[in-house]
Amino acid sequence: MTPSVPEEIAARVRRLPAAEQRRALAYVAVLEKAARGNSLAAFAGSIPAADLAVMAAAIDADCEHVDARDW
Repeated sequence: MTPSVPEEIAARVRRLPAAEQRRALAYVAVLEKAARGNSLAAFAGSIPAADLAVMAAAIDADCEHVDARDW
């Protein structure tokens, strides 16, 4: 028999290291908030600062250039 979605999630989370389990729990809390409010604002602060820095660097490096021949 195929496990239910909650059972599958619980089984996968149990295999994670404790720190990752805490991150998963925090993410579930954000999802619950979003489901109640149906708002993207619930996700504010959910992306680690280091990841945001990587994204910003990629945007600065690759998205700030205009190729006039493309227009």
